[in-house]
Amino acid sequence: MSRRPLVLLLLTASLWSFAAAASAHPLGNFTSNTFTRVTVDVSGFELTYVLDLAELPTVQARQRLDADGDDEISFAESTTYAEERCGELADGLVLTTDAVPVQILTSRASLTFLEGQAGLPTLRLTCDLAAPASLATGTEVEFEDTNQPGRIGWREVVADGPFLASADVPDESLSDELRSYPEDRAPLAVTTASITVGDEERTDPLAGFAPTGGIQVLERATDGLSELMGRQELTVGFVLLAALIAVALGASHALAPGHGKTVMAAYLVSREGTLGQMLGLGTTVAVTHTLGVLLLGILVTASAAFAPERLYPWLGVVSGVLFAAVGAWLLLRARRGRGGHDHAHGHGHDHGHDHGHGHGHGHDHAAPGPLGWRSLVLPGLAGGMLPSPSALVVLVAGIALGRFSFGLLLVLAYGVGMALTLLLAGLLLVRLRTRLLDRLDTSGRWAWVTQRLPTVTASLVIAGGVLIAGRAALSI
Repeated sequence: MSRRPLVLLLLTASLWSFAAAASAHPLGNFTSNTFTRVTVDVSGFELTYVLDLAELPTVQARQRLDADGDDEISFAESTTYAEERCGELADGLVLTTDAVPVQILTSRASLTFLEGQAGLPTLRLTCDLAAPASLATGTEVEFEDTNQPGRIGWREVVADGPFLASADVPDESLSDELRSYPEDRAPLAVTTASITVGDEERTDPLAGFAPTGGIQVLERATDGLSELMGRQELTVGFVLLAALIAVALGASHALAPGHGKTVMAAYLVSREGTLGQMLGLGTTVAVTHTLGVLLLGILVTASAAFAPERLYPWLGVVSGVLFAAVGAWLLLRARRGRGGHDHAHGHGHDHGHDHGHGHGHGHDHAAPGPLGWRSLVLPGLAGGMLPSPSALVVLVAGIALGRFSFGLLLVLAYGVGMALTLLLAGLLLVRLRTRLLDRLDTSGRWAWVTQRLPTVTASLVIAGGVLIAGRAALSI
């Protein structure tokens, strides 16, 4: 059997994560991005309005585009959509001169599709608009874009023209009109502009501005998973290789910043947890994550009005509350365990020296006993409750490309990778904890520390849950 196909397959796999960074939407697969250029001219205003939709919003927009439901976008359908959508977007723009509203009309509309992640397209709609008005030097102009309320993305407004005296927005686009997003700063959130008509020199208000923000390196690497959807025929070898890559990416995702909940859940299991309990927790995480991605994928493809990014903060709140509830239960359990400590301590010394069971009783001081299965369900649900956006794109791409089963397999493998990280972390913590307690004299000066360890860890879990819920609530 020739080894050339295998070599090519492995070489292709090694390049996927790098190729994904170039093909995926730079601001994420959920984003709906807008740009407005307001030009002040002798006859009034000319506006250029650009709507750039990432992969998932484009999937939803295609439901309206494909008017006849034949899964093909004809020139007529594209033209009709562009004209209607530009009219709707123009209605969402507010322009006033000295507090008097100015009507905005559509001059021209154009629609293009660009290749995005996982074989899914992105949508770029450009609307040329006009707002005739009689202007005089000193006229105060106010502009506001009220489109895309609640949707995440880049929002940019610029102003220029021969009769522009001053403005509180720049005259050059930082994103080249949504063609090239800066990687060294956070997304803009500008939807208004104040302009004064005239012919004076103006200065750039962004001069000396220090950009902020950074590249989410791991998330971009994880985007390589979705590249598997649109490549090659689905041979057995290719499917197995794709599943292995998905497992590896899921494991890496579980270790990323912001996923400390997985490590916390692993630590819970490490408290006298058995291998079977760890496997149960890992399985719960994998199943919860897969079901979450499946549900969101169905909602995204079934409804153009559904905004998945709005649901994520709420899922974060629920996840944090679940962790806090687990921590509270552990705290109550630890307090009850300490209530019976005096008797257990005395009993241990009556028999520990005769039978050499000192270490066994020392371990009893550190925890009130093995965790039950009830304490594993909630951490498992919390650990898998926030579906990875990359995994969601994989499933949506699978649905769009007629590869639903393959997409679901990759999403499940992704969850398995997360579960494996959880399992390995739990095994490591169990080993470290056992060695620590074996080295400590838990019947002597370290008894006070080991007796209160369950209370301390339970309190940390509560604090972590509150932090997770609080950070998510700020995004609502």
